Amino acid sequence: MTAPENGRTKQELSKAILHTANHLFTEHGVESVSMHQIAKSVGIGQGTLYRRYSNKGDLCMDMMKENFDIFISEIDEYLTAGAQLTVQQRLSGVMRKIIAFIDKESKWLGVMQSYNKIEDHKPDFFQTPPYQYLHNVLSSLFREAVEKEQVHPIDPAYSAHSFIAVQSPHTYRHLRHVMGYTCEEIQDRFCMTFIDPLFR
Repeated sequence: MTAPENGRTKQELSKAILHTANHLFTEHGVESVSMHQIAKSVGIGQGTLYRRYSNKGDLCMDMMKENFDIFISEIDEYLTAGAQLTVQQRLSGVMRKIIAFIDKESKWLGVMQSYNKIEDHKPDFFQTPPYQYLHNVLSSLFREAVEKEQVHPIDPAYSAHSFIAVQSPHTYRHLRHVMGYTCEEIQDRFCMTFIDPLFR
């Protein structure tokens, strides 16, 4: 029997919601679990849950915050440790890490993207801190390549956005589960198709 919501602090309640949602999503799949089911399992009313999270996309985003922070730290550490690498090598390395992260988190990322796209009042992925961080990293690498004349003149901001957009979670899941490519094959083909030709 779960404790009544008034028997828990806000922090305890938030932790219970996220823990329960994580368990249900892992066991049944994100798409199969309803907000009603989450509220019932936590032992709270649906109104309480909806005051905190307007949809499953919001819930997934909250659960993903820690994972995003870890991912961002990994990118920062990679770029610091690999400062002596060429721009092409660093750009390929960053994109390989992005694709590996999508592979690990593709179901939740897809749900977040879908729900945020459906609701007009919600900012889409391209307005979120993770996107802004990745866009800044990629733009900086493209600018460096242009300044060093290692590529033909390109628009760094446009190129960064295109790289992120073309490798969306939905695109990744189609390549992985419908077309049958492995994560490593997707990484290799992305670099061969979009990065290597820029530097030739």
